[in-house]
Amino acid sequence: MSLITMKFGGTSVGDAACIRGVGSIVHEAAQGDKVVVVVSAMAGITDLIARTLQAATAGTPAATEEPLREMQRRHHAVLEELFPADSREVIRDRVNAVLEQLREFCHALSLLRSSTPQVMDVVLPMGEKISAQILAAYLGQIGTRAAYVDAVTVLVTNERFGDASPDMEATRCRCQESLSPLLERGVVPVITGYCGATAKGQPTTLGRGGSDFSATILGTAVGSDEIWIWTDVNGVLTADPRVCPDATTLPEITYAEAIELSYYGAKVIHRRAIWPAMQAGTPVWIKNSFAPHVAGTKIAPAVAPLGSPVKAVTAVTQASLLTLTTRRDVHFAEIFGRLFLRLAHEHVDVLFSTQSSSENALGLVFREQDTEHVLGAIQRLFRNELKHGILNEVSVQRNIAVIAVLGETMKGTFGILARLFGAVARRNVSVIAVAQGASELNICFAVPASAANEVVHAVHQEFLGVTAPAHSVAMGRAPA
Repeated sequence: MSLITMKFGGTSVGDAACIRGVGSIVHEAAQGDKVVVVVSAMAGITDLIARTLQAATAGTPAATEEPLREMQRRHHAVLEELFPADSREVIRDRVNAVLEQLREFCHALSLLRSSTPQVMDVVLPMGEKISAQILAAYLGQIGTRAAYVDAVTVLVTNERFGDASPDMEATRCRCQESLSPLLERGVVPVITGYCGATAKGQPTTLGRGGSDFSATILGTAVGSDEIWIWTDVNGVLTADPRVCPDATTLPEITYAEAIELSYYGAKVIHRRAIWPAMQAGTPVWIKNSFAPHVAGTKIAPAVAPLGSPVKAVTAVTQASLLTLTTRRDVHFAEIFGRLFLRLAHEHVDVLFSTQSSSENALGLVFREQDTEHVLGAIQRLFRNELKHGILNEVSVQRNIAVIAVLGETMKGTFGILARLFGAVARRNVSVIAVAQGASELNICFAVPASAANEVVHAVHQEFLGVTAPAHSVAMGRAPA
């Protein structure tokens, strides 16, 4: 028997019909394998909780009550469809207990008119607590022994509330104590995603991509043979199908390629979620819960090469370029080193950077939503340097897009840059800035945001379209 950890996202458990589908997937898998399930809140529920908390801290009772009623309505409608009357009351009481706890928190916040990250980490995962209990009860109803497990009892994190990181050794110990006995008895643990707790038991959340992260943390901690991320797409695509209708599903990609794709806009799995599996060497599958017969995409340490050296093209469509220049008599590495340390401390992603030593200039490309924050950080960090002209005023170019062209086999392949920028030039699009990593895993370049879709389509057609030249004919390989 294999041990498989399955994670189901919010759209996969969005209503009663979706939960029935998830139940069938888990029930079938549990016939031959040991299964651990990690589940997100129903689609939209976490947003409703956030709205509720915002209204409560603002002291607006009507705005607080509206999303609470909507949450109760949606969950009760699911219970009505999934469970017969004689067994519905038990699970309804559990759901109502969580909703009542949320209501009590909101009352307290309306009096205090403020919140803390610690409070948010208690309240935001309540949607997961409800969906996990509903799924566990439904699995029991269809003949699969299952047990609800609150992640605060098994997933140990540090004390960075709102964006916690796991303590893997402590989590392994907890999993061996709590999950392994259930699995040995043929019981499917159904665990809340997105959350955990400190060693002292204070609830925490895992930030962006938290439920995927939960799955890879717990999957590797319990010793899974594979981790399956169930979502609403068939796997990782060569491009956004809304931009490139001929985009296809990649059968497999490496961990490094998955991290790069996530970093540059692909939303299938968050890059943080890759790390635990990468360190353990555990394969991760991206699968579609609405089309479970489709194989999906396998993420693994090494994969067979495709016909094209380019695996995928993706884009960050809202970005800005910040250019910093120093006086020529200043050793700019020290100044820019301080800036990178500050950005790392504040967890700001740099999409890519370019440097001109002769001009003492550094160009940094950020997501648009980070731009004002970075400008403020520069003003505070270099107040004296700006005042005395050591650092010139920062130049900001907005409304740009970052195109990322990815593929591990691009390394050592002749002609990639020529073909890439030839395809862009034929669309009469100006390239604003370019960067290529030393690993040659990706090529990033900035273009006007208005041209983003046109450029993605052009590059995809050049390397991955049905009329793209065959790799073996179009280019050679560099000597070893």
